[in-house]
Amino acid sequence: MPAYLFSGQGAQKAGMGTELAMRYDAAAKIYQQASEQVSVNLLELDETQLSQTLYAQLAIVTLSYAAFETWQSLLREENCMLAQGCFAGFSLGEYTALAAAGVLDFHDLLDLISYRAQVMQAASEEQPGIMIAVIGLDKDTLLSTLNEDAWQSRVWLANDNAPGQIVIAGYADETAACAEALKQKGARRLVKLNVSGAFHTPLMQTAADQLKTYANSLTFNKPLMPVYSNTSAGILPDDMNWPHYLSVHMCSSVRWVDTLQAAAAGGQSTFIEFGPGKVLTGLVKKTLRESVVFNVETPDDLKKLTRDATF
Repeated sequence: MPAYLFSGQGAQKAGMGTELAMRYDAAAKIYQQASEQVSVNLLELDETQLSQTLYAQLAIVTLSYAAFETWQSLLREENCMLAQGCFAGFSLGEYTALAAAGVLDFHDLLDLISYRAQVMQAASEEQPGIMIAVIGLDKDTLLSTLNEDAWQSRVWLANDNAPGQIVIAGYADETAACAEALKQKGARRLVKLNVSGAFHTPLMQTAADQLKTYANSLTFNKPLMPVYSNTSAGILPDDMNWPHYLSVHMCSSVRWVDTLQAAAAGGQSTFIEFGPGKVLTGLVKKTLRESVVFNVETPDDLKKLTRDATF
């Protein structure tokens, strides 16, 4: 069975989505709807705009959703249905996963992402922080270090991306110092992420509270297929309190390794990433070495998926 994955923030680039929208009406309609709703042509964003959280998140979500909708339209042309499987997204991508699974409609998704980006930016300015990827260190050593008095309630595990690739985040000075301590304990490399704040940590609590209030005004539906949670790495229940969950999601670690392993244990062996780049398919290969992966960003990617997928 396939797992449909949706990209998180970081892989955005100028011009993404253009080929897809030029080739397929389904994608063009999504981009037209999005651009009219947010009053920005998302196909014409430059690198400076895409470095801003609001534009980056809207552009990634729109491309990811457009790629998924285009795949569904191609299946319908062949009188086929979307293969039963599951949905998952990395951080921001979990919102796209919810829309693809029918929990949110696309209009509400864009409104929610716009609001989320705004409150995250404000929280980052109010409570500055940084994120650093720690490469080549085992998780147990990292966790034991974070439990030391110097780092408790100052630095947190933000993203568990893949074996040997974990992101820490928190207050700027302490996070930088903690990263150096981890390097002394064997980390091969440290990479400071180009983001505006310490996402997926308690430093986002103000934004999370605001998001919960805003999300209460939206309509959420029962998922059409199982959706795996970043926060619990389990399947989200049909009767989930979505506004509460999304507020918790904003301040909690992204348990991506556990999510992929749970999906594999549930019968998923093919993983299809919708969105810019190949970040998630790369993480899948590092975590589940025998898995089959596809990424969908361009018309050529869709042709490959149509030709080679066997589910």
